[in-house]
Amino acid sequence: MQYINFNGNIYPEHEPLLPVTNRGFKYGDGFFESMVMFDRKIPLLDYHWSRLEFTTEFLSGEFPKRLDKESLMSKVLDLAAVNEAVTSARIRLQFFRKGKGLYLPDENTLGYAISMEKIENTQFGCGEGLKAGMRDDCVKPIYSFSSLKHSSALSYVIFAQIAAEENWDEMILTNARAQVCEGIHSNLFIVKDNNLITPDLESGCVSGVMRTFLLANVNDIEEREIEVAELKEADDILFTNAVKGVQWVKEFDGKTYGNNKAVELTALLNTSLLMTE
Repeated sequence: MQYINFNGNIYPEHEPLLPVTNRGFKYGDGFFESMVMFDRKIPLLDYHWSRLEFTTEFLSGEFPKRLDKESLMSKVLDLAAVNEAVTSARIRLQFFRKGKGLYLPDENTLGYAISMEKIENTQFGCGEGLKAGMRDDCVKPIYSFSSLKHSSALSYVIFAQIAAEENWDEMILTNARAQVCEGIHSNLFIVKDNNLITPDLESGCVSGVMRTFLLANVNDIEEREIEVAELKEADDILFTNAVKGVQWVKEFDGKTYGNNKAVELTALLNTSLLMTE
């Protein structure tokens, strides 16, 4: 049996806890973090916590009392202990606004839930290469909160269904200006002449935790608008997120790509975040 932490208490995963009046259920009024834990440690915890604070402030939320970065880690470890002593896991931290109201909430206090799924790997790996695709009708709008990991994820659900129908591992999404934006699950980087380029936040992409880490720790990454034509001219195409690290595209639109930069960046992640050789 799997267990979750709901507002500070541990319950069986399938126990009904959310009423139909819950604002996260009714309006998608909330946000979430997807985190990875290796050997009972969350390697990007500081970056996750910084984004949580930013998102809470942006949404005028009030953070749960008695929940700070240290207590979050303690709650994750307690939850791991009751879930068959898991040491490596994908963790989802979900926040939702409490209270009632229609679109306008009558209070801003946040509730939360922590869940986890065991994984076998104990460090980041760049994988065997992804098959990626793109469709003109799969567009992400640009708005003031495009960069947030908010709970209103219906468009990503639809994009994921389309990608599965096309037998793609990932889809490259464009924005309303027909420029490269991101993937369904990930931020996107292209490599040209060994230089990394990623869409800027004004392109509508999520401000991903792994993206933020790379921008802070890798020299000469360029943030700018990326035109679709540049994908075919790139030496490598990379997808990044906090759980899988750096994944490389093996095939896109009939062209094959390499993984040299993905291997290099994955080594950086493991040595700098996990202290592995």
